[in-house]
Amino acid sequence: MAVMIQLQIETLNICDARCLFCEYPQMKRPKGVMPMDLFRKIIDDAAGVPQISSITFTGLGETLLDEHLTDRIRYTRRKLRAIPIDIYTNGSRLTREVVDNLIDAGLSILYCSLNAVDAERRQAIMFPHRPGYDDFERLTGALDYGIERERAGSGMRVVVKAVTAKDLMENSHADTFLARWGGPTNSGGNGFIHLEGNWAGAMWPMRVKPTEACSRALNQIMVLRTGEVSLCCFDGEGKEILGDLNTQTIREVFNGPKATGIREAHWNGRRSDIGLCANCTAI
Repeated sequence: MAVMIQLQIETLNICDARCLFCEYPQMKRPKGVMPMDLFRKIIDDAAGVPQISSITFTGLGETLLDEHLTDRIRYTRRKLRAIPIDIYTNGSRLTREVVDNLIDAGLSILYCSLNAVDAERRQAIMFPHRPGYDDFERLTGALDYGIERERAGSGMRVVVKAVTAKDLMENSHADTFLARWGGPTNSGGNGFIHLEGNWAGAMWPMRVKPTEACSRALNQIMVLRTGEVSLCCFDGEGKEILGDLNTQTIREVFNGPKATGIREAHWNGRRSDIGLCANCTAI
């Protein structure tokens, strides 16, 4: 390994949202939670791989539904004391108490998908299956609290996210969102807006095949809740499995022929030779 690697771990693939931009509503993989024994094996292994630069708990699931989440963060922090540990959440379960618990466990960055400037739009985008759902005031209050604690030196960064597309967040809403949360995050704000991705063609096809190498393929290890390693976080269905951390090490999978062949294709301008990569926005 000669590159820095982001290790992403899907601790569960169960979600309470049905976001219009996400592959989860059409996911066919069996749903479940990663066993703690498997999780500890992966983290123990990661502790011996200095090229791993960050660990992120994410995937096709709502992270805060994982009853073992704070235990997982604490275990990771004990094994990798200096490494950034991040989670992605839709915020449906986020409260001030949860913010405190995440800080106490040692979380580095909380990424929360708000995706709207008001309750009605958030419900339409993220919870279309739950008419009248409204968690907006509770969630924004918890995020404000997390930002207050961040500025007071909690050690946990809060990033409030939104996906932009003309039928999701119009320009005026994007301006309102960033005025409310600040941005970009690399300039000290807490707001972050990014383009909608197509989940490797699962949501819509690319009109022109991409050629540039993708950092996800080059620098990411995506572990599904079963321990299988998929091509990247956009391979939501696990169509391209590179290895299995139940029986292999991180090094064995990353340096294996399948993963190496995919990276070489990207490096050599042959990204379109990889089926999923050829039809992916890489966003």
